[in-house]
Amino acid sequence: LTGERLAGVLRPKVDAAWHLHEATKDLDLTAFVLFSSMSGILGGPGQANYAAGNTFLDALARHRRSLGLPGTSLAWGPWTQDAGMIGTLSDTDVHRIARAGMPELTPEQGAVLFDAALDTGEPLVLPVRLDLPALREQGDIHPMLRGLVRVRARRSVAGGSVATAGLVQRLEGLGRDERREVLLDLVRGQIAVVLGHAGAQTVDPGRAFQDLGFDSLTAVELRNRLGKATGLRLPATVVFDYPT
Repeated sequence: LTGERLAGVLRPKVDAAWHLHEATKDLDLTAFVLFSSMSGILGGPGQANYAAGNTFLDALARHRRSLGLPGTSLAWGPWTQDAGMIGTLSDTDVHRIARAGMPELTPEQGAVLFDAALDTGEPLVLPVRLDLPALREQGDIHPMLRGLVRVRARRSVAGGSVATAGLVQRLEGLGRDERREVLLDLVRGQIAVVLGHAGAQTVDPGRAFQDLGFDSLTAVELRNRLGKATGLRLPATVVFDYPT
């Protein structure tokens, strides 16, 4: 991130909230509500500036409470709206958020959670939907969510996962061309999941990853999925190092 990009995102979050705090701290307010984001709690690839701005809002709510002032920060999950940030996301981005275990909130659900959040009296509340089975499927649970999601210990075979061992055994019985086809199907299948396609058959193996719609976020997700499937430690830039 450049300083300019950082400042551009922090200005409407950090500067605006602090000015509002300064302008109202001597008033007898009944509520001082800030709209934060789960990205500040869990982090978000490609969103370091946005996460930092939201974390400031969370800290400001606590700071105000320490001064005896009202303050509540709501770290929202994604909403189903055509406008705002969600409205700028592609279908691939929306699918990626859903796979991450955070389905979108409807406006009706958001309104109910808003009221419930303020009733808690806590300085920081997370109004968000969590898809616990989807989170469990990821295997590597975020530390903040480990109290909610229980994952069974995975069996390993000779230092690798059962899935990886099965892939190796399958490849060992095939010729060179057949191995290539199996691995190509594996990669195409993972691409289809990441990009939200109907199936592996819709992915043209001759098209460049960037032409298929990959960006830095989906590239990292594909790297992670291929790593789990094959047991290989692949670089985050793998789709840019190998264009097709």
